[in-house]
Amino acid sequence: KKNMKKVIVTGGLGFIGSNLVKLLLNKKYYVINIDKLSYSGNLYNVKEFNKNKNYKFYKTDINNQKKIITILKQHKPEAIFNLAAETHVDRSIDKPDSFIKSNILGVYNLLEAILYYEKNVKKKIKLIHVSTDEVYGDILHGRSNENFAYNPSSPYSATKASSDHLIKSYIRTYGI
Repeated sequence: KKNMKKVIVTGGLGFIGSNLVKLLLNKKYYVINIDKLSYSGNLYNVKEFNKNKNYKFYKTDINNQKKIITILKQHKPEAIFNLAAETHVDRSIDKPDSFIKSNILGVYNLLEAILYYEKNVKKKIKLIHVSTDEVYGDILHGRSNENFAYNPSSPYSATKASSDHLIKSYIRTYGI
């Protein structure tokens, strides 16, 4: 465990997150899974890892900056894969507030926790943030790519675009 590379996966109880956890464990990483266990998280997705000595689960929200800092200090991860997000366009149209809390404020709190950790522990953490092609709006022909202009068309895609821009600004302003 000491020499093993440690990584955090936020949103690791979701479909994509739990598959990423499995992949990372198979590649011999020590995986710390952080998930608030909302509608899209399912403990069943990771039940096979519960007895794995290279797996640790924390039920917490990325908005809980104090808890995230504690986890960072305790585990000193090499990287964070951020998959924590509210998803689904239809849900965002019905009730956008949870999308703003998770996808914007949650990313803000995660960034602040990383910034605090890097300043105080003097150790860099790589952040791999998972976004969505929805930030580019409606693509009428072909496929979008990362050179397309942002053109979000729903509260979901607008909050994901906001988190992308927030991360880019923290990289440029604070050097995370």
